[in-house]
Amino acid sequence: MTQTYPSPTAATTEDWVLERIDADWILALADELIRARGENPGEAESATVSSLTGALTAIGARVEHDEVMPGRANVIAHLGGDGTGTGGIMFLGHSDVVPAGAGWTGDPFEPRHVDGRLIGRGAVDMKGGLAAVIVAMSAVHRACPEVPMTLLVTVDEECDAAGARRYVASKPDGEYLGCVAAEPTGMEIITACRGATNLRVNISGASAHAGNPDDGASAILAAGEVLRVIETDDRALRETPDPLLGRASWNVGMISGGHGTSIVADRCELAIDRRTLPGEDPEQILSSLLASATKAVHSADRARSGRLSLTGAVEMVMPGFKTDPADPFVLTCREAVRSAGGLGRTGTWSAACEGGFMSQVHGIPTVVLGPGDVNNQAHQPDEQVEISELLMASKTYALLALRCTDRLRG
Repeated sequence: MTQTYPSPTAATTEDWVLERIDADWILALADELIRARGENPGEAESATVSSLTGALTAIGARVEHDEVMPGRANVIAHLGGDGTGTGGIMFLGHSDVVPAGAGWTGDPFEPRHVDGRLIGRGAVDMKGGLAAVIVAMSAVHRACPEVPMTLLVTVDEECDAAGARRYVASKPDGEYLGCVAAEPTGMEIITACRGATNLRVNISGASAHAGNPDDGASAILAAGEVLRVIETDDRALRETPDPLLGRASWNVGMISGGHGTSIVADRCELAIDRRTLPGEDPEQILSSLLASATKAVHSADRARSGRLSLTGAVEMVMPGFKTDPADPFVLTCREAVRSAGGLGRTGTWSAACEGGFMSQVHGIPTVVLGPGDVNNQAHQPDEQVEISELLMASKTYALLALRCTDRLRG
C-alpha cells in the first residue's frame, strides 16, 4: 500500500499534498482494517494492530506498541520532525469495534463500496477515520518531513477504555499543539463533550427464610433506597446544566441480587452510568453516593441497619473536556475543514470519547472531528460512510497538520 511521489515543485505545498490524498488508497486501507475485525467484547484487536503497524511503518513512521492486556496493544506512531511527535498534532483513534450483531444485508467484515459509500463494521466507528488519518500523515510527510505528527490508537475504547487509561497511567511526556479524535462527527468540530463514569454499588444484607423476613435484612429492599437517592440527585442535576453541554445525569443500567423467591436477599448489585461534566471527580461522585445512600438505607430500616452495608467501585472513567471555540487550534480546524470542502461548524457532544484523556494528561486543546454520523450510522447494521467524506476528512487532517505547525509554533 506504499505510495511514491516526486517532491513538490511548482504547486504550493498544500496543493501538492491535497493532490496526493487519494480516495482509492483510503478505501484500500479502510477495507483492510474492516477485514481485521476486532469486535469488543469478544475478540482482541491484534489483527487490526498488525494492519495499522504495517501501514504506518510503510509510510516511515516510528511505531511503538504498549501491551495493555494479552494480545491487545496500544499503537503509538510518530512521523516527521525529530521522531517524537513533539511540537505537532496528535491524532487519536481506537482499534476495536462493537460486535456486528444481526440485520446486515452482507458480511459485516467484507467491506462493500455501494453508491459512493463504504459499508462494513467500523466504516464509521472508526476504521474509516483511521485510514483517512494515515493517508493524510503520509502525504504531509512526503512534502514536509519536518512536520511532526503522532497517531495514538487505543484498544478497548468500546468497553472500559483500558487502552486510554493505560496511556494516561504511563505518564506520557509528549508536547503537542492539539489533539484531534477522529471519531465520526459528520465533519463538525466538536469542542466539548460530557464524560462517562461506570460505578458499581454492592449492598450486603442478611438472608433468612421468606416466611420470617424480619429475621433477615433485605439487600434488594435497601437497593430501593439507593435508587431514590440517585433519582433525587438526578432531579437536582437538572437545575445546574452546563451552558454548552447540558446537565450531568444518572442511569441505573442493571440490578441483580438474591438467590431465590423464598429467601431474603443478602446481596444486591447495581451497575450505574453517571454522565459527567468536565471537572467532576468520579471518586468524589461515588463517595457522595455511598454516604447519602448509606444514610438513607439506615434511616429507612433502623432495626436492620447494623446488618446492611454498602460498598462501591469506580469501574470505568472517560473524562469530559471543553475547548474554547475561539482557541487558535479550533479556528485552524475550522479553516482546514472549509478548505477541504466542508462547512467548518463547531458543536458539542452529549456522548463521551477518549479525547478527554488527552486534554487531561497533556493539557492541550482537543476536538473531535471525523467522517460519518455517530447517531445514525455508527453501531448499526450496514454501517456506512460516504467515501467523499472520508476524502474530505483526510484532506482536513493534512491541512491541519501543515497549518498548525506553521501558525501555532509561531
